[in-house]
Amino acid sequence: MNPFGRVMTLQSMALSSDLIGEKPMDAAEALAVVVRGVRRGQGLSQEDINNLGRSHFSRIERGEVSIGLDVLVKLAGILDLDPATLLLMATSMQNHESFKDGQKRLTKQLARIRKAGIDLEIESQARTGKPRPGRPARPDAARNAIEANRLKQWGISVAEIAERLGLSEATVRRYLKTTKPEQP
Repeated sequence: MNPFGRVMTLQSMALSSDLIGEKPMDAAEALAVVVRGVRRGQGLSQEDINNLGRSHFSRIERGEVSIGLDVLVKLAGILDLDPATLLLMATSMQNHESFKDGQKRLTKQLARIRKAGIDLEIESQARTGKPRPGRPARPDAARNAIEANRLKQWGISVAEIAERLGLSEATVRRYLKTTKPEQP
């Protein structure tokens, strides 16, 4: 028996209940339907799933708790699925689409990511280690910080420094606060 046949039935029931006027599912509810359907389709009982604790697992299956990424990964491993599969199935239910349509949607998104080169940027960051938070520093930031301090030493106002360097006043203030002026 196909273990996902039952999930498809659950998806159809969930979609039809949304169409007849019931409130749409939130993410936890959609994931609950998917997890419960996959577990039952694989012939597993809640007692068979003891890695997360029966009480916690039961709350996940009832949609009473939102889970973090670490728990999702662990849950997917217990169900012998990729975490992305669980997410795809849950978001497909939320979007009132079949799993196949959800897969097409994700395929298009991944193609756009590849076309824009975002995948290469992510891979590069993964190779170099943990990225610094925030946006990357502009290549001329260090030079601008030094120049802002030099101009401030000459008695020029923050507003005029900002205008000369083409920066916002907030950026100039940050440069003046975080960099020490050069000593003569």
